[in-house]
Amino acid sequence: MHTAQRNESCRDMADSDTVRRIESTAGEILKPLGFDLVEAKYMRANRNIIVRLLVDRIEGGITLEECTQLNKRIGAALDENHIIGEHYTLEVFSPGLDHFLIGPRDFRRVLNRLILVFLKEGSDAKNQMQGILKRVDQEGISIVDGEGNETSITFTKIHKAKQVII
Repeated sequence: MHTAQRNESCRDMADSDTVRRIESTAGEILKPLGFDLVEAKYMRANRNIIVRLLVDRIEGGITLEECTQLNKRIGAALDENHIIGEHYTLEVFSPGLDHFLIGPRDFRRVLNRLILVFLKEGSDAKNQMQGILKRVDQEGISIVDGEGNETSITFTKIHKAKQVII
């Protein structure tokens, strides 16, 4: 292995350890306040480090003011615990309307709300379904369409899904 490749591999391992520490620190702050860490990204862009935290309320919905306050609290904790160790930019933001729902945790945040589900090719139903999300478990979801018909969909059949705002 070339030295450059070995250094890159070591940095990747160090970065993944840093991400785990960021997730742990953020989680300790978020959970008691009723928020959930949806996604954490740690990126190097030239000499800059950017930490992006996608945060939502466990029951869904977060304001810009809440993102600002969480940014301050999480940033202070990251600095106090010397987790990043160099200059970085912290961004805390909400999933937004374009964020795709990935697993049970994402779907639970939009329970009883309107969603659009795109099914994988080869599914025995039409390619997309829209309805109110009524049930979420480890196997899949159940939605109720505008006519009151309930349909269960396993996660293995879902290509992607998102909340619909009308």
